[in-house]
Order: sequence, then structure tokens, then C-alpha cells
Amino acid sequence: MSSGCRAAVSGRFVFVDPPSPPGFISFKHSHAGFGEFCKSSRLRLPTLDLFHGATLLIENNVRAEVVDAPLLGLDDRSCCAEVLARRPSHVAIRTGGFSLPRDLAWAALLRRSFKGRILFFGPAADAESRAILDSGAADAVVVGDGPAGFLDLARSGRLWKAEGEAGSRELPADMDFLPVPAWNLTDYRRYSFVTAQTSWGCPMVCGYCPQPLSQGSKVRARSVGSVAAEFSALRSRYGLRFVQLRDPDFCVDRARAEALCEALVRAGAPLAWGCETRLERLDKGLMRLMAEAGCLRVAFGVESMSPAVLKAIGRSHPGPAFIRRQVQALKAAGILTYGLYMVGLPGETRESALALIDFALSLDTEAASFSMAMPFPGTALERRAAAEGWIEAPGPWRLTSCVPSMRNENMDSREIEELFLLAKRRWHERPRRAEVAAGR
Repeated sequence: MSSGCRAAVSGRFVFVDPPSPPGFISFKHSHAGFGEFCKSSRLRLPTLDLFHGATLLIENNVRAEVVDAPLLGLDDRSCCAEVLARRPSHVAIRTGGFSLPRDLAWAALLRRSFKGRILFFGPAADAESRAILDSGAADAVVVGDGPAGFLDLARSGRLWKAEGEAGSRELPADMDFLPVPAWNLTDYRRYSFVTAQTSWGCPMVCGYCPQPLSQGSKVRARSVGSVAAEFSALRSRYGLRFVQLRDPDFCVDRARAEALCEALVRAGAPLAWGCETRLERLDKGLMRLMAEAGCLRVAFGVESMSPAVLKAIGRSHPGPAFIRRQVQALKAAGILTYGLYMVGLPGETRESALALIDFALSLDTEAASFSMAMPFPGTALERRAAAEGWIEAPGPWRLTSCVPSMRNENMDSREIEELFLLAKRRWHERPRRAEVAAGR
């Protein structure tokens, strides 16, 4: 909804997710917004803050558009042409930790024909603001929360500080300022599904996870009314039937999770939705309430089956029997299950990794995701890997889970990659339960 006030900044903004490198697809929503490259994925997923930023400007009477190059299949030159055809005064580039060098190169290519302002935003832009500004490819970096920075721009016009940075590193406490994204800024039906986020921040201290780095350790949440209203708008305005929540841990605040589910039930459960949480936070009553509210799928991290490996990275190990019981309880509630597994953490051996793969196959979840350990900058894993000399992949390639990036004290990166590929192959070749029951 338009504010009805004259905007403090004028011009036309084009928000851009730059092209993926050949042979990969870019997912900048992953890993707390730091993102990653994936090989041969059929998924096409939106970067949520791209749409939040553009929609905030539109609602404050600033013209804004979106160019999602990975969705549209654009290469570097065709993406430049698409952006220039929209005659922008400002180009806002959503970057990632893994994609930053490529995004800077694309910005330099755009700069040859574009005389307006170029700015970078996203968690990786915040972390690498000085390097981005020193590159000469960007005029400014939005530091801290990207959408909040664009709202400040629309209201004050003071985006460009003397040092070339913008925004505030203090994360907003009240997240109800976020609008329902204007998904019609692109051909949203080409996405595999759209996303939403109802809470930010994670109080846990998992050594491999970048969530606290980009979103803080204090949980910040939207009101349950605003979330229910967004779900209803996604159904009525855009005809959507499913949304994937990007919350780091949906059930971290049980009372709030219950209140949100109850609000969705009162709204008639307008959408099916998926989320991620810890199995330890769930009981049968909460599972039933989530299912009644439209929850279709729950993703959960197992990471490793070795208690020693998990303890070393700050995670507890609930044990295989508990995990099996929780998966069966979710299934009984009518919720699909999605296990998340990581190969190559410190202390992992070939034997423990093979045991992890066997467990994943025996758990019989509807979906599974395997990754290799990634030393994200600023995490405890990165500090240890750097101190031990374990990091083997050059530059940003160490920040994508389908490219081997580090070894540990027991395996080199080649062996870790071999186990990762074995896990994926065995998962895809596994007999489905229905096939077993039919004797096939």
C-alpha cells in the first residue's frame, strides 16, 4: 500500500540477482542469506530480500523493478541488456559470499554502459563492504539489514554516507515493517515455490552455521497477525498454494509458534507451508497443531551421527531412537519429513560418514539433503579450519556445499567429496517403501 507521501528519493531502482556461472545455479537465499552455487538443480527459488527491498520502495512511491537472472536464464551480457532496457537511475545488486567476485565482475561490465548508481546489499555485502567499495564497481553498500536500509532510503533519502556505506548495522527489532512481497515484479510462477520469513535470529551456537552472523543471536519475529495476513494475500492476490518459510528455527519460541499456528487455523489455513526446526522442540500436540495450520513439510538437521563430532561443533545429539520416533510422529500427523546431513565436519571419519549415510537411508524421510562442511567466514568452523590449514578450495568456491572446500584431521577434501557423492547416489538409488511393499 502506498504511503501517500512524496518519496525522499527519486528515480527508478532495478533490483538484480546477477547471472549464475556456467554449470551452476545460484541460490542466494541459502545459509542465512550468504547463499551458494548448486550443480544441475531443477529448483528455481527467489531471493526474498530482493522483493522486500523493491516492494518497500514501491510502497513509498519510489519506482522499483526486479531482474532475477537465474530465474530468467540470463547470461552476463543479456542481463546487462535487460537491466539497461528498464532505464534505471540506481541498480541494487544482491550478492552472496560465494558469488561476490562474479557479481563484482558483472557490475563492472554493467558500469561500461550505465552512468547511474550501483549498490550492493545482502549479508555478504555487509561483511565485505570495504572490499566492495575498494573494487570501484559499486558506489555504496547497504550494511546491516538490507530491506531496512531501503526503507530508510525511501523515507530520508540519506542512502549515501561519506564513506560510501549506507544503513545501520543495528538489526531492526520490529519486523512488521516488511510488506507482502510484490511477486508480480517477475514471472513468479516460474519459481518452484515462493518463500516467506516470520522470524530472524538464532540463539544456538552451532560452529558451522552463519545464521547468527547475519541475523543475530536474538530472535526477532513478526506479529502473528501480519503473517496470517500475508498468507491470505499470497493465496488471494497471487493464487499461491504453498510457501516455504525461511525462519532459522520455526519452533525456537514454542509459545509464538503455537500462537502463529492458531492464527493460521482461524484464517482457514490459507496455504500449505514448510519450515525448518529442531526435532527436540516438537511433541505430538505441536505437530498436530502445525498440520492443522497447513504445515506440509518439516526439515530438520541431523548433520552427523557421531556424538563427539556434534559436541565439538556445539550441537547436542538426541540419539537415533529419538530421531526415528520423531520422524514417525511427524508422518503420523500428516507432515512430510526432510533430513539434513553434513559430511566432513571436524572429527568425522570415513566410517562415521558411512554410518551417517546408512542412517539417512534407513530413516525413510520423504526428502534428504547432503552437503559438505563449509567454513563460512566468522564461524567457529572457519576459525579452526584456518588454524589447522584445512581449507583447500580457493576463494569463494569454499562457500558452496557441492564443491569440496576443506579437509579435516582424518580425510582430505577428495575423500569427503567421494562420500558426499556416494550419499547422493545411494539416496537416489534407494528402493522406495511403496516399491518394497509391492515386491519390486
